[in-house]
This record gives sequence, structure tokens and C-alpha cells, in this order.
Amino acid sequence: MQAIRTYYSQLTRLTAHRSYRRLLVGGAISALGDRIGYIAFLAAVTHASSGVMAVGMLTMAEMLPPIIAAPIVSLMVDRFDRRKLMFWSDIARAGFFLIAALYPSLWIFYTTAFMSAAFTVLFEPSRQALEPHYVPEGEITQANGIRQSMMSVVMICGPAIGGLLAGTVGFTYAFLINAVSFLGSAYMVRDLDPVERRSDEKRESIKEELLGGFRLVNASPSLKYLFIMFAVFTLVIGIQFPLIYVFVKEVLHGGPTEAGWLFSAVGVGGLLGGAALASLKKEKQPFDLKTLRGKRNIALLAAIDGVLVLLFAVQTSLIPTMIFFGMFGFVGTAFHAAITAAVATESPEHLRGRVFALHTALHGPLIVLSIALGTPLAEQYGSVPVFLGSGILEIVVGAACLAWAISMHRTKQSAPSYNISPSFSPLRSPDKEG
Repeated sequence: MQAIRTYYSQLTRLTAHRSYRRLLVGGAISALGDRIGYIAFLAAVTHASSGVMAVGMLTMAEMLPPIIAAPIVSLMVDRFDRRKLMFWSDIARAGFFLIAALYPSLWIFYTTAFMSAAFTVLFEPSRQALEPHYVPEGEITQANGIRQSMMSVVMICGPAIGGLLAGTVGFTYAFLINAVSFLGSAYMVRDLDPVERRSDEKRESIKEELLGGFRLVNASPSLKYLFIMFAVFTLVIGIQFPLIYVFVKEVLHGGPTEAGWLFSAVGVGGLLGGAALASLKKEKQPFDLKTLRGKRNIALLAAIDGVLVLLFAVQTSLIPTMIFFGMFGFVGTAFHAAITAAVATESPEHLRGRVFALHTALHGPLIVLSIALGTPLAEQYGSVPVFLGSGILEIVVGAACLAWAISMHRTKQSAPSYNISPSFSPLRSPDKEG
């Protein structure tokens, strides 16, 4: 009960800021529709063309935009009003899902997945760079915990609803709900409090803006550790996403409804993980990259994730698989929140958008490569051996990064000191807000 009271107290205090509350609610609305739409996408594609390759191509369509859009996003997120970028990204995504609902075909599905992902590449770095302005200084980990717990509630409900819709009335209604959800998100983000650029901030050349994120990551040992670990980890796990639905069909002998239950189980675990992070005291920062403890904890999360992949891959019935998926959600939520908080706190405000854009840009190409390497293996040997191999590699990555962190600590290597205090705006009291 004490943990519940602590979480509720943190939630009430942080959401007292109107703009943070609007970001949180808007994100939950669009994420609910997106989870409903994702299950519908899987059902629609497998209905139009059976086989692992069709599902793999859908995932690749979602992961390719960062390769193309990364340079443009790097210029836009730190140059233009991030609130407007988020608003028009939501409007565009709503339009594409409406088209998919009205004109269903395999190539329309692929095009919608591609274009929706392209605008997500613009939306997410803008949101991630903007959010710390609405959070008290030093509490970004707790705020990420609240967001992750909210997203986990969405994960519990969204896939189950999506699977139910796809399995009963069809995927068209799921696409329509997704379009409406993006309009709801656009309504919430259009009225966020403005964030002014620092008066001493100079406009950089296009070349300097493009290279700013790369140079910061290269100059900061902590960020370099995080990005290299994230890159290798993503390459290892990328093939897992399209194979989950295949695993449901091959091993559990289920369909959209069973897949929805599994994704909902991930949400239950994520809810608990997010609540645990949100309940941390302000002085508790378990993922501070300036410390050995912070680097070690992130590496351990990667290794534990691998162990859980091994355990669920050998299950043959729905209930035990759901249990391991729940544990998977707990660890995955902590891992995601840790990385997001670390990037936010290690990056100065005028570069934060570009660093997040670089982080997003790494994700897509590596997942595409992982799918390209893993799909032929899954076609030939099935989903289970690929999951087992991926889980083993996750453990290796976690162990290698832990050894690297210990080595960095022993040589007393430290990151350059950045003054990031301007990146956090004092939290205004609720009674002074408009």
C-alpha cells in the first residue's frame, strides 16, 4: 500500500504542470490507437499475404524512415517550434490511417506503415526534447516512469482491443480508431506552454547542426557507452518484433486474439516497472551514466532481458508465455526509461533534439538489418531457434557492456562537464498557470 501511495503522490505532483499533463494524456490517446492499429496491421498483412516475409516487410517499412529522415529531423527539432512539429505529425498520421481504412490493400498497408513511421521519427525527438522543460530538475527518471506506466496501461488495453476487433469485425475499424486517436493527440499538444530559446544561443550553420549530435556523443564517454550498447542491443533484438506474431501461430497455434493477450501481458509488466521507477525518491537515480552503478544497471537490464527471451521461447502454452511476457515488459520498461532519462540529462538543451534524433535514427536501420539477417533463418528453421539465438546474444551484450563499464571505472575515465542547467525550466506552481 505504501508503494501505491508513493506512486499516486508522485503522479499528482508531476501532473500538476498543465503541459506535462497534456503531453502525457495526448501520448496515451495516440498510443492506445497505435497499439490497436498494430495488431490490425499484423492481421491485415497476414490476411493479404501469408508468411514470415510479409510480416518482416511490414516491420521494415516501419523501420526504414529513420534512415531517410534522420538528417532532416536533426535540422528541424532544434530549429523550429517543437509543439508545431508534433501537432502536424499527428495530423499527417491520422490522414494516412484513414486512407488505409478506406482503401485496404497490401501496398497501402506498407505505405501507411512507412509514412506513419516517418512522422513518428519527427514527433518523438520533438516530444523527448520538449518534455524536460515541464518536469522539475533532477526528476526526469521519475517522470519517465510515470509515462512508461501510462503507456503500459495502454499496452494492456490496446492489443487486446485490436486483436478482438481484427478477429471479429475486421481491421478496418481498428484503423479508423487509430486515425481518431492521432487527432486526439493533436488536440492535446496544440496548446502546450511555449518554450523560449536562450537569448545567448546563436544560429548554427546547417553543417554544424547536422554534426552537432554526432560530436556531442563522440565527446561524451557516457553517451558513447550508451549509444554503442543501444546499437548492438538493437541489432540483436530487432528480429524479435516480427517473429512474435509468427511464434503465436507456429507454437501457440493462435491468431490475433492470442497475440493481443501476449502484448497486453507486456503492458502489465510495464505498468509495474513504470510505477517502480516513478516511486523513486528524487535523490535515487539508478541509471546515472556518470557512475559505475548507472552503467552497470543498464547492462544488467540487457542481460536479464536475454534470459527472459530464452525462457518464453521454450514455452508451448499461452498462460506461461504470458507470464514471461509480463516479466519481459517490466525489464523492457526500465531499460527504455533508463536510456531516455540518460540521453535527456547528458545532453544540453540546444543539442537535445539532435541527440534524440540520432538515437531514433540508429533504431530503424539496425532493426532492418536484424530482420534481413534473421528472417531467412526463421523461414528455414522456425521462430523458436531464432528467439533462442537472440536471447543468448542479449546476455553476451549485457556481459560485455558490464565489463566495459568496470574497465572505464578502473581507468577513472570521466565525461566532459556540460552545463545543462538551462535545459530545465523551474516548475511553475499550478495556480499560476493559464
